[in-house]
Amino acid sequence: MGIDYMFGTYDYRVTALAIVVAILASYTALDLVGRVSASRTRDAYAWLAAGAVCMGTGIWSMHFIGMLAFDLPIEMGYDFEITALSWVMAVIASSIALLVASRSQMSRARLILGAVFMAASIAGMHYTGMAAMLMEPGIVYDPLWVVLSLLVALGVSGAALWIAFVLRDASRLRGFAGKATAAVVMGAAIVGMHYTGMVAAQFPIGSICGAASQLDSEWLATLVGACTILLLGTALTAAALDRRLENHTAQLVRSLSQANSNLRHASRHDPLTNLANRNLLHETIEDALARWREHDEPFAVIYVDLDGFKVINDQLGHDAGDVLLKRAAAAMTAVVRHSDTVARMGGDEFILVLEGVSSRAGIAQICEKLLDAVAHIQQGTTSLSASIGSATCPDDGTKLSDLVTAADVAMYMAKNKGKNCYQPYHGDMATRIAEEYAVQEDLRGAIRDGELVVHYQPKYSTRDRQLTGAEALVRWQHPEKGMIPPDKFIGIAERTGLINDLESWVLDSVCAQIRRWLDQGLTVPPISVNLSAIRIHNEDLPERTQACLEQHNVDAGYLMFEITESLAVREILRAVEALKRFSAMGVRVALDDFGTGHSSLSYLRQLPIQQLKIDRSFIKDLGSCDGDHVEIVRSIIGLAHALRLRVVAEGVETEEQMAFLDSLNCDEVQGFLLSRPVPVEDFGNIIARQSAREGRATIHLLPGA
Repeated sequence: MGIDYMFGTYDYRVTALAIVVAILASYTALDLVGRVSASRTRDAYAWLAAGAVCMGTGIWSMHFIGMLAFDLPIEMGYDFEITALSWVMAVIASSIALLVASRSQMSRARLILGAVFMAASIAGMHYTGMAAMLMEPGIVYDPLWVVLSLLVALGVSGAALWIAFVLRDASRLRGFAGKATAAVVMGAAIVGMHYTGMVAAQFPIGSICGAASQLDSEWLATLVGACTILLLGTALTAAALDRRLENHTAQLVRSLSQANSNLRHASRHDPLTNLANRNLLHETIEDALARWREHDEPFAVIYVDLDGFKVINDQLGHDAGDVLLKRAAAAMTAVVRHSDTVARMGGDEFILVLEGVSSRAGIAQICEKLLDAVAHIQQGTTSLSASIGSATCPDDGTKLSDLVTAADVAMYMAKNKGKNCYQPYHGDMATRIAEEYAVQEDLRGAIRDGELVVHYQPKYSTRDRQLTGAEALVRWQHPEKGMIPPDKFIGIAERTGLINDLESWVLDSVCAQIRRWLDQGLTVPPISVNLSAIRIHNEDLPERTQACLEQHNVDAGYLMFEITESLAVREILRAVEALKRFSAMGVRVALDDFGTGHSSLSYLRQLPIQQLKIDRSFIKDLGSCDGDHVEIVRSIIGLAHALRLRVVAEGVETEEQMAFLDSLNCDEVQGFLLSRPVPVEDFGNIIARQSAREGRATIHLLPGA
């Protein structure tokens, strides 16, 4: 005879509440898994404990509210202790879920094991909660539906763990919508498992609920639902606040990390060119030295200095100069390999470190490419050039300072050779540089202590050999080495920047001496002062010259500047602008060493000059059987006269040369035949005798009068 069973009904309002709680619990679970995996070790345990309570309470509430939604035609209630035990099981199940899902890796075995434990806890929670009704006689379960509910619990647990693991990284969540969709899926699965278990339960007619007098179902459902939603809401709020704090902290960390990275980059790179600076260069060379010591890997250090960049920078302006430096940096970087280093030492000096290079032929090839790359950089009519020196490890040094110094010395020698060239280091260079440095220091002291003197080499009219002027030539009266000729120190002065002080001293001395001669009633011819390539482009030179003339009360017509032809031709447009300023002042200009540069009629027509000096190399062969020199000199004189320029022949040493020049209508001559450079007293006697011969010793004739 079969058993008759009671049929229960569901309160759909409470059922809906159970579904809402399930979805909310699932969303909270996903969110808390992310907090556990994202937190530090100590914080992770706190989030794990809090998350297990919140998540377990949410799942338990869903099951319990779902049970409370079920109504039998008898008075119902629930045992407090057994109900509490079912909650503990839910918390245990949540702990398992959080532990498994928060791991960095999810193996198949871990997923299955976690799903089994979680399913057992959830099933135990469900059937323990059912037992809390204390039914008499007991609930009859359909074995098939029970097995099915267990399988559903296992499937739901596995799916929940996998979804939670996949979505534990907040960066993989596609906003609120992605997480909410996953929560709906998980919530529906949990609800499905619950009602599968409820279908398995059958209640015989005549059964009574032994716990009916303990916890009333209606107010318990309301209380559990409200408290659970409040708890889950609090957990979500706490997680959101923690996430905001963590995101803010992470942003600060990223900002600090970026700032630190930028600071480190700035401390090791040049701000203008973004090349390595001195600090990074030293690190690079030290690393290369370490590799050489360990693996015998050679390398080369290349020192590059842009020729005359200071003059270019002053002429074009610092902004244009910065553009040229950037272009030079890019050009050199393009020549070398990615494994090599290009560093800016400051100003217009660069150092390159070439890894794995030792042969001089290979280094020379790279340096020639560097020279060519720099030479292609132009700004208007101005083009760059460079002087390059190289040193290799271990041939030229095995220390950072030794290698850099050797490359610097070689570069310095390249400048001495005429710039725009490459020079490898040789052992004897150090001695030569040391000697030159000693000359530099002595010269600095000579300018300060008055060891310099000016000698004057007269110029004479070719036709009547009358005095027409003189060239001021500086001499160095060294207290120990005696008289030092200019070719021993002028080049050093130009390379070291002392030429400014030196030529300023010469100009002041000449103007002061002209004033003294005038005060003696002598007729003073124009005195020529040589002007270097560096000085001619100083923007304040005309003002300084005018100030010097005014200080000594000397008319500008007594002064003449001599510039070399190679200077004027090399940078003709800039030279023209500078020379026009002198002409406006009344200071005349002579083009020296004519014929040694790359002369052309167009250059001569543009230059505001009044005098042309033929280089001595064309004069020395006059009178020999070589007729070419005669024709060259004849052409130069004819060209100059056509341009209304006076012509001076330098280096005249024989009467035969003098006669030829006279026959070619050369205006003036200068050379040992008529006079060597003489001290100031001797030249004073020369102009005194000429003044006496003219009978005008007390008449001050201005040049050109």
